[in-house]
Amino acid sequence: MIEKMKKITFLVYHREYDEFLHRLQELGVMHVEGGTLAEGQSEAVTADMAEIRRVDSLLKQMENISVDKKSSETASEDGLLSSGCIATLEATFARQAELANREKELAEQIEALTPWGEFDPVDVRQQMAAAGCEMHFFTAPTKAFKKEIEPNFTVEAVNEVKGLTYFVAITRGEALQLPATAVVLPEASLSALQAEHEQVAAALAETTSQLQQLTAAHTAELQAYREQLQSRMNFDNVRFGTETTADDHLMVLRGWVPAKKQDEMQAAFADSGAWFEFADPQPDDDIPICLKNNRFFRLFEMFTELYMLPKYNELDLTPFLAPFYILFFGLCLGDSGYGLFITLGVLAIKFFKKDLSKGMKAAMNLLLILGLSAFFCGLLSGAFFGFNLYDLNVPLFDRIGNAVHLDNSQMFNLSLILGFIQIIFGMCLKAYNRTIQFGFRYSLSTIGWMMVILSLAVILLLPAYSGIAKWFTIAGFVLAFCYNNPARYEKNPATGFLINVGTGLWDAYNTATGMLGDMLSYVRLFALGLSGGILATVFDSLATGLAPDNAILGPIVMVLIFVVGHALNMFMNVLGAFVHPMRLTFVEFFKNAGYEGGGNAYSPFK
Repeated sequence: MIEKMKKITFLVYHREYDEFLHRLQELGVMHVEGGTLAEGQSEAVTADMAEIRRVDSLLKQMENISVDKKSSETASEDGLLSSGCIATLEATFARQAELANREKELAEQIEALTPWGEFDPVDVRQQMAAAGCEMHFFTAPTKAFKKEIEPNFTVEAVNEVKGLTYFVAITRGEALQLPATAVVLPEASLSALQAEHEQVAAALAETTSQLQQLTAAHTAELQAYREQLQSRMNFDNVRFGTETTADDHLMVLRGWVPAKKQDEMQAAFADSGAWFEFADPQPDDDIPICLKNNRFFRLFEMFTELYMLPKYNELDLTPFLAPFYILFFGLCLGDSGYGLFITLGVLAIKFFKKDLSKGMKAAMNLLLILGLSAFFCGLLSGAFFGFNLYDLNVPLFDRIGNAVHLDNSQMFNLSLILGFIQIIFGMCLKAYNRTIQFGFRYSLSTIGWMMVILSLAVILLLPAYSGIAKWFTIAGFVLAFCYNNPARYEKNPATGFLINVGTGLWDAYNTATGMLGDMLSYVRLFALGLSGGILATVFDSLATGLAPDNAILGPIVMVLIFVVGHALNMFMNVLGAFVHPMRLTFVEFFKNAGYEGGGNAYSPFK
């Protein structure tokens, strides 16, 4: 559901405004209208933005530094960094990057020079120049060198490594064209490069150690400093973006607070010199959206936010999409073994890692629910890592199979039935949503189409009740054709009736074709589970068929193929099980529920 909001307007004397804003910011419940300045509109905001980017860059680099948490020092009492700390961190990271690049360059040069052996390139060049000669370095495949180059040119082979011959040619200034690859060698000897590489590697290790110490000592301080910068920037955004009146003597601040926080706001500013007023939202207001669901449904708010937040007068569909998404994920994954693996993996993480962040805990809880869904949905087909549980002749599995087992045709039909249920349910939500937004008469058209669809389903599936169903079909068409826009009757009843009937004919075409397409989209629930099961079976066959007939090597190869194959299959299937139910939710369910969205998130000034 959506948190109820109250509009609040403040009038504050300009000399008291900074103190008022600090008090409002500490309270941290008001969503300020406007007040966000673009970079460049205020020097203070621009400076804070640049500093925040600077700190964010450091924090991102510090994430890659391994630190012993026990050795981490706490932030200073005021949460501020020393004046040169950020500069020291930046310089040390720059030094580390420079050393790492140099170490990589030296390693490449050593690798290139190793086949040529130890010599001093400068000394060789000087000796060649004194004799009026010039030395050239080449590589060529050994077969080509022996057949085409060595018999026809004056060359000397230096080394042969992995089918490649390293050789030199000496000239006295004449042009040299050889069917080989010319090589440019480093200007230092191999021993000099190796010595420098050791020095750079030692310096890099020392710099990395310094970064570990700095990261352990200052991460908390840097995070606190970042929060202070963000707080200050929020303050400046509001301060410099506030509307003024009465010759700039009065500051006008408008915003939104949750209705349940109204008493808290009144108590906080009752003794202040500020004048304020609460008002109910109006239809044209841009009201911030704050979703309010229980702990279970809150796990699925990420899907609603990923699509679009609802408008203030819309129905929050989060609690209604959650059960379908859980079921659809299980059907798409379709393997009890995979579901059990996910479930046990999440439980192990939650047991051994107690310090998970709030966001990670929510993700683990969601994954646990989805893993359990996959486990129980997998029992419908009996799939367990590609094997069929109901072919094992185990009494417990046989009893479960007799109760819930479905063959492929039944799974196909189940997918269509679930799609039909979700579409009709979405239309019910649309009718309710239009009722609370515009009034009951604006939901009559949707109710009419529901009556038509359900009555036609009864006529096809339950012919004994077709007589009553026909009357419901006629009544549904009357509502769908005559009340798709009741407002038209207010201007001219006759013209409104004709326009509504014409619109109803177009709606009939769209409903018929759209319903068929939407229903067929749900076949993916069956198809994904089936394809994943077939791939799992293939990997099982490969594991047993490709294993050599050896008491030691055979089991090793079989387990290796089994683990790698199922890991790959599980990754692909889990990805598909995440994406395709989301697609069904966003396209089929939201469309039939009449979901518009477009709300802005509630972002309190704090």
